[in-house]
Amino acid sequence: MASISKREHLGTGGKTVVKYDATITRRGVRRQTKTFSTKAAAEMWARRVEGDIESGTWTDLSAAKQMTVGQALDVYVVEVVPRLKSAACEPFKAKNLKSRLGKLPLSAISSSDLARYRDARLSDRVRRPVGTKGGGTIEIDRKVSPQTVKHELGMLNRALAHVEHEHGIAFPRGRPRLDHRRSNALSLPPGRDRILTTAETDRLQSACTFGEGKSDGPYASMKASRSPWLWPIVEFAMETAARRGEILALRWRDVDFIEGTVTLKNKKTQRSKTPENRTIPMSPRVREILRGLPNSSDPSSNVCGRITASALAQQFKRALRRAEISNFHFQDLRHVGATRLASILNGDLLMIADMTGHQDIRMLRRYVAPRRAEIARLLDQAPAAINPKLHVSRRK
Repeated sequence: MASISKREHLGTGGKTVVKYDATITRRGVRRQTKTFSTKAAAEMWARRVEGDIESGTWTDLSAAKQMTVGQALDVYVVEVVPRLKSAACEPFKAKNLKSRLGKLPLSAISSSDLARYRDARLSDRVRRPVGTKGGGTIEIDRKVSPQTVKHELGMLNRALAHVEHEHGIAFPRGRPRLDHRRSNALSLPPGRDRILTTAETDRLQSACTFGEGKSDGPYASMKASRSPWLWPIVEFAMETAARRGEILALRWRDVDFIEGTVTLKNKKTQRSKTPENRTIPMSPRVREILRGLPNSSDPSSNVCGRITASALAQQFKRALRRAEISNFHFQDLRHVGATRLASILNGDLLMIADMTGHQDIRMLRRYVAPRRAEIARLLDQAPAAINPKLHVSRRK
């Protein structure tokens, strides 16, 4: 049986305020307490809760009412994010989520809140300086991309799932989700197919090669790169179609000049695109690139020195501006490398996938540029399905 106690206290104006506290104590269930203005409301709530407990449909929402979305994100950042490959980027996503959803209790958040967050984020603009040297400043001013919003909502879903499974948080209407397929708000553009022309490749090499050069106006850069690692990394990416993380994680013990192989490893082994390492053969040019790098006596040292992913990204962006190349990203070097491998390996997707590490051939087709002229040439050389002369003679 539930117990109902009466409380009286003086309110505003000296009037006596009466409250009724309903308390339910059952074995195996956390004590439930709620305050009402009338005794009838307290008794009605007690009967409903006791009935749900007896039927086994009772869900304890007290923890969900006490924890906010911001607190759930903080728990996720502390307990899960350090194990992720994208640990450096996740706190920024959490900050954006907490700015709009952080004060909501987990018991009140719904899919409509996620939809409002999506629409508000898509209307936000990104403004930040990307270069401040040489007496000039170049600023970025653009809208937040749908892919960014998708990543943020994905992080929120993972955080809610973590507190649900690991901390026993129960959601009254189930964990809220937003079905992107029912809305075109987060529709993504088609896959990129950007590759470099011969002229762009030459300009990029000049901009990435280590050396001294004259000032480049407001960009405050050198005509040549000040990093001895930039062009070897870029050329290695174009030769092998390796990912940026795989290149930066490469160590000298993973390079075998005798067998002529390189073992590429992924930093993240759990829930990774490539959960296992792969060994690829060296081309003569890859061997020359690796031979030209300073080889440390420590086999556990990095092939690319101590350069970080963020430093490489900034150096590559500056090189692109010096080379006057637009609409190109470091990941597009993987597209360039895969397209080159497709030409060398005669379009054999299985062999290309073995080199690039793709486990899904459908994803690989995004990186391999279509060679329609080559397809047309092969079709011209192929024999006809029906011999025209034989077909005519039979008709006669």
